[in-house]
Amino acid sequence: MRRGLVLAGRYELDQPIGRGGMGEVWRAYDQLLDRRLAVKFILAPEAGTDRDLIGRFEQEARSTAWLDHPGVPTVYDLGEHQDDARGPALYLVMQYVEGVTVDHLIDAHGTLPVSWVALIAAQVCAVLAVAHQRPLVHRDLKPSNLMVCADGSVKVLDFGVAVGLAPDDTRRTSTGVGAPYTIGYTAADQMYGSPSPQSDLYSLGCVLYELLTGRRVFLGETPYEVMRRHEDDAPESICRQRPETPVAFETLVLQMLAKQPADRPADAQRVFDRVLEFVTDLEPLPGTVDITAAPSRLYGSVQARIRPADKPPRPTPAPVVLPVAEPVKLPSPEEVAQTRVEAADLASAGRFTQAAELLSDLAEPALLALGDDDSGVLALRLDLAEVLYQGGDYRRAIPAYRAASVDLAEWFGPDDDKVLHCREQAAVCQAQLGETGEAIRLLEALLADISDPYDDMSLRVRERTSRLHLAAGRTVQGRQELQELLADIQDAYGDDHPQVPGIVELLGG
Repeated sequence: MRRGLVLAGRYELDQPIGRGGMGEVWRAYDQLLDRRLAVKFILAPEAGTDRDLIGRFEQEARSTAWLDHPGVPTVYDLGEHQDDARGPALYLVMQYVEGVTVDHLIDAHGTLPVSWVALIAAQVCAVLAVAHQRPLVHRDLKPSNLMVCADGSVKVLDFGVAVGLAPDDTRRTSTGVGAPYTIGYTAADQMYGSPSPQSDLYSLGCVLYELLTGRRVFLGETPYEVMRRHEDDAPESICRQRPETPVAFETLVLQMLAKQPADRPADAQRVFDRVLEFVTDLEPLPGTVDITAAPSRLYGSVQARIRPADKPPRPTPAPVVLPVAEPVKLPSPEEVAQTRVEAADLASAGRFTQAAELLSDLAEPALLALGDDDSGVLALRLDLAEVLYQGGDYRRAIPAYRAASVDLAEWFGPDDDKVLHCREQAAVCQAQLGETGEAIRLLEALLADISDPYDDMSLRVRERTSRLHLAAGRTVQGRQELQELLADIQDAYGDDHPQVPGIVELLGG
């Protein structure tokens, strides 16, 4: 990339503002709309040909664009570019945010006043509370991904790594292939392949601990040592290092750093509510925030004056007009088949929301028209569950998979591969929502019903269950199960089996 390069006939690159192992971020200028922008590039050599990488990058754009929140930079566009020197590249055009990242604040100030730490925490939690409803998990919260703007507002950057909650994410996260987390700010449950809203709260707790004490929660000679300390060690007291810290604030941060997800706060909204009491007596941060000169805050301050009424006014009853009944047109088998094809095309293009709406709108009429034992209706209901999963709508996918498994079992029998697949996917969805205990229960019940202990599903379910035990803090049990699984795989298939590298890495080589 070079200064002056124009993308898509309008985005002119100005100067690089960030670099990483696979990417760059440039400040740019929109020639059409006359405004500053940021352009994020993926510069992997295979970026132009690796469909999986392209799909993940496009999903990053969708994930970030879906999260329409003032605390997240707006996504405007995405595209591909053939660079003369570095080959094909993918790029994302985003809102340009001016400010200072929290890691630079730590470098400049060492620690921040308690009130400012609380203010940053509250704003991040406001973003997470919205994102986690999807659920969209950030998975890489750290000081360099939080930016404080001149008016004191906080932007959560790089929400794109939430693409990791797309299909096959558990494998990528836990084997370290493109693993979207940073050692030192990541919970053990996420490192073991179970990212959830509670793992984001753990990462935020690491950031708050560092802002309050000026040091990371755990240090170590090697990344592996740091990971193990996050898994096993208790953090040192914040108040002992910084006595003026309110005890209640320390209690909250240490709860966010609990080893087991179930012991952390229930959600970001709870953290937001608890941290607000510490947002008091905010003074300007020299060189970063001058609160007295913050016109952009005027809109929010006026909007905050709105108070909901105790009781909404009672509407005037409208005349009752009975609608004219129209005959319901029920679909034919051919129309069901055509709709499935259209939905598959939408899903393959990454338009999962549209695909799900198309299938969902047809599911009930198709059931009425053709019955619950029609093969097309059964296939449509399974398609709906799959599309909901692919789009990250795990809450709706769970009942969809359960319903599909019941219908399929009646038609094909409880041991059919499609039925077992639905049961496994329902458990995976539970895990993605952070409901680890229920996911383990479902997987263990599924494992008991699989007849061949060495087929692909059995081995995969055993690994998923072991990882979830690790994520739940049951380290001894999880590691023992993994060691037994590794021995069984090596005995049956040798060291070339695809599950071996990930299990060996989890067991520490």
